Amino acid sequence: MENTIIKAVKNYFHVQPEKIEALGGGFYGRAFLVTLPCDPSTIIAKLYLFPNFAAREAEQIQLLSKHSLLKMPEIYDVQEQNTSGLAYDIVFMEYLKGVNAGDFDVTKISENTREIICDEIVDNLIAIHNTVNPKGFGPLNTLQYYQSWQDYYYPIACKIVEKANELYHKKQISSNVLSIFEESIKYFDQIFYLPITKARLIHGDYNTWNILLAEDKTHAVAVIDPFDCCWADNEYDLYQLDNANGKGYGLLKRYSQKYPLSPNFKQKRCFYELYTEVNHYYNSHVEVNQEAVEQLAIKLKEFLIY
Repeated sequence: MENTIIKAVKNYFHVQPEKIEALGGGFYGRAFLVTLPCDPSTIIAKLYLFPNFAAREAEQIQLLSKHSLLKMPEIYDVQEQNTSGLAYDIVFMEYLKGVNAGDFDVTKISENTREIICDEIVDNLIAIHNTVNPKGFGPLNTLQYYQSWQDYYYPIACKIVEKANELYHKKQISSNVLSIFEESIKYFDQIFYLPITKARLIHGDYNTWNILLAEDKTHAVAVIDPFDCCWADNEYDLYQLDNANGKGYGLLKRYSQKYPLSPNFKQKRCFYELYTEVNHYYNSHVEVNQEAVEQLAIKLKEFLIY
């Protein structure tokens, strides 16, 4: 990966990087801090393990930046395998200083500070969700939008059930989990019985791992790493608020106080969480955490008894 970064830096900045430091990554990419002998002196290089992710994330960040109250990184350049001869797609973006909001025990900061950070994180998400696409639901800049969320999301959910079936045959999920997938898709109309007519902008991976705090941990300063940002049901974003240490900040509770949840939010949340997590495991070819998926399936099953 370092060779890809060196080549891409030379392509765009026309210099040799002075230092490349691995920062970590997730299902789909790896991030590096790169020091340059020119301005900007430090950048983030994000390499993608799958094609077409670089341009997509750059587009998502650029749109979200227009509506986010918290800063998002400036995109410097996108280089793709098929046009640059690189081993990976890569995005160069602004390095934002800060402390990861999801990587520490929130009880170590004062209650008043937690309240401030909680409000900033939630207010930022609400500002994003208040951005509505009058054309309808779907990916960013698609040629076909849908007038209801259910019409757009149901085919996606059906494909995830097919993926769950494949994972079962690979012994990645249990027969119990598969049966809950097959049963829950039959209950789709009962779970999503309320109309969802406003296509709202979502981040797609809005958890505290993707929020940066000031170095003194007194307030939120930035948001990073969207995934599947699209025009959607805003509540599709919300299960992530409890991930990492989000419960410690009280994010979901605060969101619900400021932005009332749908009467069927609990069952939608369980559906979204199981389906999205299994979809990530399948698409990224990562070994499934069977215990975690089993628990998500059990939670969803509780709503399949009417």
